[in-house]
Amino acid sequence: MYSQKAVKNADACRFCWMCRHLCPVQLVTGKEANTPRAKGLLVSMERRGQEKMDEDEAEVMYDCLLCEACTNDCATGYDPLIFIREGRTEAQTVLPKYLKKTMGNLENRASVYEEAPKPYEENDINAEILVYIGDVARHEPAAEMAEHYLSILKKAGVSFKTLKEEPVSGQMVGDFFGYVDEVKDIAKKCANAINSSNVRTVIVLDSYDRDIMVRKYPEWGIDIKAELVSGEAFLANLVEQGKIIVKDRAGETVTYHDDDRNARSFKEYEPARELIAAMGYNLKEMFLSKELAKSFGTVLYQAYRPDIEKKIVANRIVDAERAKVKTILTSNPQVYAVTRHGVKEGYEVKNLYALLDE
Repeated sequence: MYSQKAVKNADACRFCWMCRHLCPVQLVTGKEANTPRAKGLLVSMERRGQEKMDEDEAEVMYDCLLCEACTNDCATGYDPLIFIREGRTEAQTVLPKYLKKTMGNLENRASVYEEAPKPYEENDINAEILVYIGDVARHEPAAEMAEHYLSILKKAGVSFKTLKEEPVSGQMVGDFFGYVDEVKDIAKKCANAINSSNVRTVIVLDSYDRDIMVRKYPEWGIDIKAELVSGEAFLANLVEQGKIIVKDRAGETVTYHDDDRNARSFKEYEPARELIAAMGYNLKEMFLSKELAKSFGTVLYQAYRPDIEKKIVANRIVDAERAKVKTILTSNPQVYAVTRHGVKEGYEVKNLYALLDE
């Protein structure tokens, strides 16, 4: 059963074409079914009894990155992600076979990963800072981002702790199933673990985790008592204080990719650019950057659509080609993970924290 909010947004989006050119999935598949408009039309027809949720409609709902490019661009303030998430909830009994393995992993472990997360244990009992590493940065290939980040903090003399058994935030489960009760239970467990650490500040390495913590936890009555900050913003402050000494890279030209949630949920662009400037890089922006940045995709989408995910990565690399820059920097674990495949020869996506740690 769709909520009235979902119905209102679907009915508004079903006849509008204004954001179809922004959808990263549609840009590589060329399918009208992959646009927000088509998803809104299906939801509208379904609730009117003109369509019935089946495997084909379920596939339409899942061919979406939830990147918010459509929402960000909508001049009238509608949000397709509301009815897309609810559409995914409605689709659970008719999922295509290729989605069921991912569904099983998320049901059993609240994670797309089959391997155990990498343990990080920093137990300074007096520390007032917690680093929430997140599920993606606790697994390869993005684990090196966490390793370099913690190394930077140690070199800067920052006293911090991590959670030995860190609960997931609920982000991937919420994006796959919609915001069902199980997601709220996961969120409560995560918030309780963070609150039990008795810290004042939580550095959240993955903006996807910070997004659900900041935007959804309070809506569900779940309170994290500490301040939540991004990994980039915390390091930029340390650089400003002179606590991080970086290698001078003057003369090297790079570009930076703004990940979906930092760019559009938080409108936070400058901290990463301040870190890049501190190293002396010549930063050349891609045509689509900041809140307009084209998505590189997500670990969740890669889990069930690896073929299309590679094309999405390749399509974003085209923007770097047009800017005539071969090195793209990222500070997001999901972006780093998905760009281990699909990057054109001669181009590379580098871990910003590894460069800061040299």
